[in-house]
Amino acid sequence: INYLFANAIHPAVASQLKEVEGKQYEPVLDYSGGVGNNVLHLAKKGIKAQYFGIGMAEYTFARFRVAKHGLEDLVEFKLPYSSSTQFKFNPIEPPLPRDGSLGAILAMDVLEHIPDYHRVVEAMVESIRVGGIILENSPFGKAIDEKDEDLRVHLAASMPMEKAMGPKMKKIKNGAWEKTE
Repeated sequence: INYLFANAIHPAVASQLKEVEGKQYEPVLDYSGGVGNNVLHLAKKGIKAQYFGIGMAEYTFARFRVAKHGLEDLVEFKLPYSSSTQFKFNPIEPPLPRDGSLGAILAMDVLEHIPDYHRVVEAMVESIRVGGIILENSPFGKAIDEKDEDLRVHLAASMPMEKAMGPKMKKIKNGAWEKTE
C-alpha cells in the first residue's frame, strides 16, 4: 500500500516544520511523533531529529520507515516505556533531557491530551538551549462540570500556555516560542 509510505505532512504542520529546518535547531525532538512523518521530513533534509511517541505500534512503524529510507544515522528513537520508567509511561523522563541540549521541540496535537501539561512544558523549556524553539499546536477542550465523568480526548488547559512556558520563553507567533534566557 503506497499511502502508508507516503510522507504526508499536514499543511499547518508543514509551515511550522520550515521553522526548524536549519542546522542551528539540531537536534529537533518530535514529541509525540506518530508514524514518523515529521522526523522523516527533517532527516531527508539532513536535519538530526529525535522521535518520541506513546504507542509501540507507531514507534515500531516509524523505526521501520526511517530504516526503509536509510536515515537511521539522522533519527534517534526515545522509548516510551523502558526499565528506567519501570515500564510505565512517563511523558517527561525518556524524551526530555532537561539539559539544554535540544535545539527545537515539536509538540503537535499532544499537550491537550496530558493532564497537568504544564509539567511537561516546564521540562521542554529546560531541555532546549537559549535560542531554541518550541513549536506547539494544542487545541485544548473546554472545562466540564467536575461531577460528570470526563471522557474527552482533549482536556481543558490546566493553565494558559503563556504561563506554562514561563519567563524564559518569548512568544514569536501563535504556537511558536523561543527561549531567551
